[in-house]
Amino acid sequence: MDLQISRPEDLKSLCLTSKQLRDLATPPLYRKVLLFIGGHKDIRISGLLSRTNPGIQYIRKVYLQLERTPIVPLDFQLNSDDSSEDEAEVQMEEIVGAARQAQFTVRLLLDFLPNDILENFSWQNWEPFSMDNWVLLMKKQKRMKAVEIESVDRNFMPELEKNPGLLTNLEGATSVHFYPDTIDRLKACQKVVETQTKFNELQLSSGFAYTGVIPDDLEDSSTRPGLLTRTVFGHMMPFETCTPMILKKLSIDNIDLRYAADTYMKFINFSALESFVIGGCRGADTVFAQMSKPHLRPTKLKKIRWFHGEEASETHALEAFDGLLEAISGLEILHVDIKNFGGLPNPTAIAHHGKTLQILGIRSRTASSNPMRYESDQLDEICTACTELRQLSITFPITSVSDARPSLEFKQALRCLKKLRYLTTLNFHSWPTTRSSFISRSYKLKQEWYDLYEHALQRLAQQIFEASDANSNEQGWGLGHRSLLAVIAFGANGKTPIEGESDPQLKQLPFVRGTKVDPFGKTEMLAMKTLWKMVQFIEPESDILNHSIYDLHDAHNTP
Repeated sequence: MDLQISRPEDLKSLCLTSKQLRDLATPPLYRKVLLFIGGHKDIRISGLLSRTNPGIQYIRKVYLQLERTPIVPLDFQLNSDDSSEDEAEVQMEEIVGAARQAQFTVRLLLDFLPNDILENFSWQNWEPFSMDNWVLLMKKQKRMKAVEIESVDRNFMPELEKNPGLLTNLEGATSVHFYPDTIDRLKACQKVVETQTKFNELQLSSGFAYTGVIPDDLEDSSTRPGLLTRTVFGHMMPFETCTPMILKKLSIDNIDLRYAADTYMKFINFSALESFVIGGCRGADTVFAQMSKPHLRPTKLKKIRWFHGEEASETHALEAFDGLLEAISGLEILHVDIKNFGGLPNPTAIAHHGKTLQILGIRSRTASSNPMRYESDQLDEICTACTELRQLSITFPITSVSDARPSLEFKQALRCLKKLRYLTTLNFHSWPTTRSSFISRSYKLKQEWYDLYEHALQRLAQQIFEASDANSNEQGWGLGHRSLLAVIAFGANGKTPIEGESDPQLKQLPFVRGTKVDPFGKTEMLAMKTLWKMVQFIEPESDILNHSIYDLHDAHNTP
């Protein structure tokens, strides 16, 4: 029996139906576990870890988050009266206590989980992870596929010297994730690179900028490698004569790459890459230009994600990026989210990958955060060439939800999408406007007006779904009675406003296909709002909604 159900609530219901269905649904239900710890609900973890729980043996991925964030609310930071300061102090004490409780909960989790079952373990918090828990994790879970060096409560190196087998036992690790923000963690990263020789995925993100203590020689210079590269990859020096690392996936974040031609391009074989993610890196044009050269040009590259949100403009990076797109071929995923570059990726360069491109996300903003968009003829060029697109995230022309129909420019852009027969997920970055100024300049909405705006967006999504269905029926595409379009989202990446929240923020509103039934029993399609986190279970091909790392607060542009 092939189980094609992925939503946790549905899998839970199957487990309660019969013993046979429970046996089938238990492994996928427990494979990935997300826990919010550090609160009064931690006691429930005892049920998860019970010896009588048949699902504990199927746990492979564990993601942990603090139930409360360790950041003082802005309201408390701005108010200077004594009562507010006292409240802020009390709240911080509660958060610190919650973080300590969370570490204790993690200890129980690691103690009671069966040995050697985990493949991934992630601590997604601002609080440092307990070194004792990290050592216990390395000792008990030797089948881990990813090794992470991130913020911990004390130095790595003394523990690695005391327990030299911690890293050598992880023979199956294929991915290493480094987040160095101290000299000690740089040395720990170097120890991992030396020890783990079978990894083919590297994620390197410098955290020195967040600590406030940045060594003068941290980044590479024209005369020698910087502290980061000569420490983490010091065993490979001199880079000119070393054997480059063969990687399938590479992610670089918050690192100056201006002189990467003498360092990263030497000890990493870029021509073998299948996935390349670069975010917040100055000097990215150097890497793009080098990758465009014949001897370094990737021949198997399927995915590129480029994020850059700094205020400083990178003059030549966009030009070099266009050159890279034209030099390579066969991209399946292209996602660009940049700011203050004064333009957009060349549509002709994007159209070069028309036969293979399936996921496309393009977002560019000026220094003042005003969104930039393609003209109708440029968008038409992309859609004419990239007929295999499944997911599209782009900035559309402005339209008003106060009008009965979308604006002329908006409708012209929609006509371009008629050529995308396989389009499943459509994301509009910019928010439709309204003639009523009910969106405040503080980016917060009054609840009653927010409801009206949400209904207006629902009507617009309904019109887009209906137009897509009509075009599909006319062309003979889709599922016969409707098109493949399943998700329409407004706004960039961000959580949907919480139900009942008094001052919600507009970040992203996804709409999916629902059904309405009239009093006579006739059913019709209806665009329905859903939660951001639930879209993945309704339509698996919707991950374009989750990859933007910069929040978009464009609601204040409403006139």
